[in-house]
Amino acid sequence: MFYKKLESGKYRFFEKFYDKNAEKWRQVSVTLNSKSRVSHSEARIRLNEKIEKIESTYLLNERNKITERVFTVQEIYDEWRLIRNEEIKPSSVISEEKGFIKFLRCFSNREIASICGKDIQNLLMKTKLTSSTRILRRTYYNLFFKYACTVGYIKDNPMNNVVLPKNVKTLSSIQKRQNKFLDKYEMKQILKFSYDDGRYFRRTMVYEFLFLTGLRIGELLALQWKDIDFENNLLSVRHTLNIQGGQGTKRELLSPKTINSYRTISINNRCIKILKEFQTDLKDVDFVFVFVDDRGRTFSRITLVGYFQKICSKLENKNSRSFTLHMLRHSHISLLVELGVPIKTIMQRVGHSDEKMILQVYSHVTEKMETDLIEKLNNFVL
Repeated sequence: MFYKKLESGKYRFFEKFYDKNAEKWRQVSVTLNSKSRVSHSEARIRLNEKIEKIESTYLLNERNKITERVFTVQEIYDEWRLIRNEEIKPSSVISEEKGFIKFLRCFSNREIASICGKDIQNLLMKTKLTSSTRILRRTYYNLFFKYACTVGYIKDNPMNNVVLPKNVKTLSSIQKRQNKFLDKYEMKQILKFSYDDGRYFRRTMVYEFLFLTGLRIGELLALQWKDIDFENNLLSVRHTLNIQGGQGTKRELLSPKTINSYRTISINNRCIKILKEFQTDLKDVDFVFVFVDDRGRTFSRITLVGYFQKICSKLENKNSRSFTLHMLRHSHISLLVELGVPIKTIMQRVGHSDEKMILQVYSHVTEKMETDLIEKLNNFVL
């Protein structure tokens, strides 16, 4: 700030600043009666107010430009994707991007402001999806449009106007949920068939270990020998493997699913025996990771799932069940409930913060126990 004395005896104060709107340097001024310290302070305040007023006009013009310009869904999606990918794990990125394939196929070239709730509702209803998948897609789309609202591309989130049918519990859906478990007898059948076959010994031990520990498949494949305490029969979960990414020896270790997934669990003697089986050929296989194939490579998820489904198809009561590796985790929880382990202890062991899923398993097990009780009472003879 500088000043000069006028012929009238007053003083004019000046301040230069860069006007972004005009793209050039400008000057503002204010006239006061004196050049005292108080006048200096007063002049600075008034000059700053004038500059702020001019700059606010520039910001308003910029906002108007954003409002006036037509932005397509694809443009905003690409912008949001860069931010979103920094927030979630690579495996989650892949799953989320798959959820947007049909969405972008329908709306990518449309102006984002033209998308209404009815458009998205029709897309979700016309696509053949399970109720849970439909709800998950709605969550994905809501995050995207919420970003568009926050940044200022649209005024209202169209997802607020999307109405989907409630998930009605039918007999078939209840049976499907109950079929997510393998009981001890079924697991014994599966293991016997596979061990007797003898060709895929290591894969079979992986399935048995998952059943006995309740680990997620990514957690199991990320296990390193330093995570095993043989002396105290303990196992520590510190990482998960990106099972959506590279396999073989190109391993990408990620942080576990949630903060509760970091845990140390006790393992029984059978687990120790399985670990030592994998340790037998350590010098020829892998010095770092535990669960590897004969060539020291990480098991492919597709390979593990494929063979698991094959051996499960030998079950007597297979019906129309869908067999997944995650079923072994549910089966472990079911086993703990049957053994009378408290829910809080089960949650800590499997790394859950929400007891909702545990209670679903508990409901399944108690129904089975009730059925067994009726059979025992019917067979009881005095």
